[in-house]
Amino acid sequence: MLFKKRESQKDLIPQLEEKIPPELLKKIKKIELRSRVLVTEAISGGYNSVFRGYGMEFQEVREYTRGDDFRRIDWNVTARHNNLYVKTFREERQLNVMLLIDSSGSLEYGSKDSTKGEKLTELASVLALTAMSNQDKIGAIFFTSEIEKFIKPAKNKNTTLRLIREILFLKPKNRGTNLNLALDYALKNIRRRGLIFILSDFYTDIEYKKIFIASKKHDIIPVILTDNFEENAINIGLVDMIDNETGKVLLVDTGSPYYKRSIEQRRKKREEFLIELKKLNIEPLFINTEQDIEKVLIKYFEKRKRKIR
Repeated sequence: MLFKKRESQKDLIPQLEEKIPPELLKKIKKIELRSRVLVTEAISGGYNSVFRGYGMEFQEVREYTRGDDFRRIDWNVTARHNNLYVKTFREERQLNVMLLIDSSGSLEYGSKDSTKGEKLTELASVLALTAMSNQDKIGAIFFTSEIEKFIKPAKNKNTTLRLIREILFLKPKNRGTNLNLALDYALKNIRRRGLIFILSDFYTDIEYKKIFIASKKHDIIPVILTDNFEENAINIGLVDMIDNETGKVLLVDTGSPYYKRSIEQRRKKREEFLIELKKLNIEPLFINTEQDIEKVLIKYFEKRKRKIR
């Protein structure tokens, strides 16, 4: 059995200090310090046990022997040699991890100390560092109403650094959201079976068929960014509200039936989304702007471990 040295977050920062701007280094160090225990102990263990060896990679064909699974018979080779042959596989030791990152204007919202985008940034950075520490390939698709940037999955510190830089400082050209386009792009460009985290508030039209198709090839984890104010009606009179995706300013009467109906419609749309995910046996991860991501992540990965057992 071969053992490989796990890259640590401690190794990443000193080796790259000379290659990055001071302001970026400061932000990376802050994320690294806050998430070190999470990545190296709690999440790394859960991540490994849940996903390591998830896929199987074709190795070779050999002659059929008694007890082999008939479903693995290679009929093309069998026909050529006039004898039964079966495909053999080996367990994949390396994951292909892709982050689909919603960079639209709606992620700028936050009713408390943090915005949805700040929570997304924190979580995406932790996931990137976790993948690096486990020597997995990590990449990302940043999307709005268009594909803003694609970072091809790779297993090296420079790719991880570039990804974190984009997570922290990407300035999208568009403000709308098109998740369906992002899923199409992912399916087209991610050939090898892998793990896809979709980080978004999911306030957009969703073609569930695309999620279904993606889930047949990849392990899909929707990370739903939420803020309590967006799905709970309040009554504080007239309030100026800005649509972060269009830039329009609206004067809203929070005591009006119209406002209450809009909140209810948003809640129903979220419930519909969760029902569709349940049908596909996909377990979403919720991150609220008032929560610490550490506790939420630990709880989520522990739940996945129990489910698999």
